[in-house]
Amino acid sequence: MVKAGTKLARARAKLERKLAGGWERAVFATPQREDGSRDERVVEARAGMDFADLWREAESAAAEGLVKHSYVIDVRRRLDVDARHGHVKQRTLDQATLDKVMGGKDRALRPDRSATLLRAIGIMNADGSISARSAKKYKQVNHLVELCRPVWAAIAEHPERKRLERDDADAPLRVVDLACGNSYLSFVLLEALRLDEVPAVLLGVDLREDVVETSRERAREIGFASPEAFEPSSSDERSRWQARFERASLEALDPAELERRLGGSADLALSLHACDTATDAALSLAITAGVRSILCVPCCQAEVARQLEGVDRASSPAAAVPAILDHGLLRRGLGELITDGLRVEVLAACGYTVSVLEFVASKHTPKNLLIRATLGEEALDAETRAARLAPVRERCAALGVAPKLLELL
Repeated sequence: MVKAGTKLARARAKLERKLAGGWERAVFATPQREDGSRDERVVEARAGMDFADLWREAESAAAEGLVKHSYVIDVRRRLDVDARHGHVKQRTLDQATLDKVMGGKDRALRPDRSATLLRAIGIMNADGSISARSAKKYKQVNHLVELCRPVWAAIAEHPERKRLERDDADAPLRVVDLACGNSYLSFVLLEALRLDEVPAVLLGVDLREDVVETSRERAREIGFASPEAFEPSSSDERSRWQARFERASLEALDPAELERRLGGSADLALSLHACDTATDAALSLAITAGVRSILCVPCCQAEVARQLEGVDRASSPAAAVPAILDHGLLRRGLGELITDGLRVEVLAACGYTVSVLEFVASKHTPKNLLIRATLGEEALDAETRAARLAPVRERCAALGVAPKLLELL
């Protein structure tokens, strides 16, 4: 380890000169292992920290075997040093490098303008690089943005939205993430709206306090954290995009309470991988609140699969192929298809135009179904909605299943 520190000394003068104008963070890491992992320590620049302080951090890291050093100057420039050799290399995120990272496409979330977000959701490393292991996830997230883009474009064309914008050009798009979990989709969507210069506020709700607190910390890290009330500041351009996270049960929320917490009627509801009937609770709340657009990625559709175990095989259409009900794996697959098919039918009966898309290739995850729904110009009243749901209820009765979504509606 002493040897590494000695070679590191060769880099001192050049580093001090190159970092004289300032730097954002230093990353000290072990060499990458065969599985792509490594140990690392990140040191953020802080007020009053001078080069001598940084150099002591570098020497200490080298002595501990963290011999790969990166000094991030800004989003486009960093200095790399291997403490075993002491050579300093400057890396620049030029157009050729950008094209390579983005796979030859002009992605919405570019590494040079969405670096803070990409670091916060674990796609970009602290040194500004995107590993081969994260490259697929990077492309998937950008693909998801493009699948979502028509949704907020449709909201912008809605007559009510146009009326709001006539009264207030900066009227924000109001988004709610129901069972938000780690809120990755929330932050990705908010960043895409920021890049498109569409003002937006987002409320994330989840039953678990730990994920709510994690989301709050992540919002602060990215720069989307909101005070108690959604209130843009005339002196802070970024305040036009705010996120707030609260602990709440979806079953305990009603449309009036949702509107109170969000500061207005929701334009868009998100539900990403809310387990089993939590997806139904999210959809039910969005429907009854008259949310204009819904983006839903279901997860763990187990309820109907359990109900299929006890269906009357002499009368239920679900028993047309008995082997499907006899084998748990096949029964779960049928249950998932019936659950999501019925969710689509319910949304359509409630006045939504619905499309079902594959947002990630099935080889990456089996939970790759995106339900995208947009409400017509006029929301249906309760009586009309009940009449249109009646045929769906009849089909469920014939199948011998009782999905939670219909119960909630």
